[in-house]
Amino acid sequence: MIITRLLRPLLSAIVIGSHGLATAAAGLPCSFADVQPSFPALNAAPTIQTSDRAPPQGANCFTSQDQSAIWITVASVIETAQRAEDIIRRFGAISELLDVQYWSTFDHGWRPMVSTAFAVASAGADQARADYSSTELAGISRYYRVTDTRTNVPVSYRMVVHPSPNGQILVETSNVDPITKWGITLYRPDGVHTVYILSERSPGVWAYYSITRGVPASFLAKGHAESYINRAVALYRHYMRLPTAAEPPAAR
Repeated sequence: MIITRLLRPLLSAIVIGSHGLATAAAGLPCSFADVQPSFPALNAAPTIQTSDRAPPQGANCFTSQDQSAIWITVASVIETAQRAEDIIRRFGAISELLDVQYWSTFDHGWRPMVSTAFAVASAGADQARADYSSTELAGISRYYRVTDTRTNVPVSYRMVVHPSPNGQILVETSNVDPITKWGITLYRPDGVHTVYILSERSPGVWAYYSITRGVPASFLAKGHAESYINRAVALYRHYMRLPTAAEPPAAR
């Protein structure tokens, strides 16, 4: 396992409680107490882990743990003026993903992560609707559509926000459509699955943990750990309202 802790400050949303989530929309077979990652100090740079072998903390939240999976985790404890409702609303603001930039190790510079981003009424829809409010997300599968600037093919994603006690948030997203490039399937449906877990430790202090399970369907999707790290950190910064193109990048 490669573990990288950045030395200076620097990847959809569900609320999770101490109870199991088997009855929630996504059917996650875990509870908040099951996931106990190591966190950095308050306001320190997030801790990032990548692995294509040993599943990390929180892997039991996924019903499938394919042996070929790539895992990416981001852990942080940060002060923020956002309340739980504000954070959930941030996840529902799909159109704001257009503002996210990540460090491209190929281009050696900052670039937009997506070229289109909008909420849709259902998995098969391609007509934009308004961003989701926090109340629209609670316990219901919602859908959105984005075009990655690398693949340039629109892909629909599913998001679920699970009910939970105040001060605890878990967000789950997964691709509904296959992710393709040049007509080649890089990831099949549910091939890129992310769970975000946030807990308010004290007023204005949030612990953030995201875990992404990627199951490549082609060798073309393998061997890009640095890019996956930079994208995951860009989303962390976005959801916690930090500048996404701030130096230093997570990985060069």
